[in-house]
Amino acid sequence: MKLRIVILPLLLASAAAPLAAAMLQDITAGITSTKTASAVSISADPALSDGRLVLRVAAQNRTRAPVPFGPASVRITTAAGESVAIRPLAALIAEVRSAAGMEESGSVSVVAAPAIMTNNSGQKDVSGYTGGMGNVVAQGTHKRKPRPADVAAAEKQIAALKAGILADATIAPGQLAAGQLVTEKIRFPGKRERGLVVTVSLAGEEHSFRFDAPAGQ
Repeated sequence: MKLRIVILPLLLASAAAPLAAAMLQDITAGITSTKTASAVSISADPALSDGRLVLRVAAQNRTRAPVPFGPASVRITTAAGESVAIRPLAALIAEVRSAAGMEESGSVSVVAAPAIMTNNSGQKDVSGYTGGMGNVVAQGTHKRKPRPADVAAAEKQIAALKAGILADATIAPGQLAAGQLVTEKIRFPGKRERGLVVTVSLAGEEHSFRFDAPAGQ
């Protein structure tokens, strides 16, 4: 299973800069919705990662009072109305820990993971995170001692996930919050029926985005 998460400068722009008002039709380039009390911008990777959607969300509070915002503010469904669950940060972290042999779930061997880099905005670029992180091979039920290099690489990936995944926050007036969300594997009824609906609630307003899921399984 491969899972690629990237933080784009678009969603990590300075809070002082307002979100663009124009509606972009390409989900990989970004789609923006602006209303009286809030503005929201979303974009996604150009391909699903092992059937998962990697979504980036930026939300701006346009009111004069603080407003709460977090993963629970985002709802994802298929065009047919089936709910698409968001994978919790704890589960993503558990995948990294398991792949590195830091948790007992049967012994595994893992190839070394790529280093975590920093993007031009000074944010953690966690594009090296790949769910299983390398080639995972079952070796029985005993627990092996993880290699120090694997542990160090996993800890860097975990830190990057904590920095990049959208967390619960309070957005001050005029400010912006941004982060990434990873869905569980999406099952579409047919190859041609790939519609998704993302609804973001903020400051008493709902922003609805309709688009076809990126390519990939």
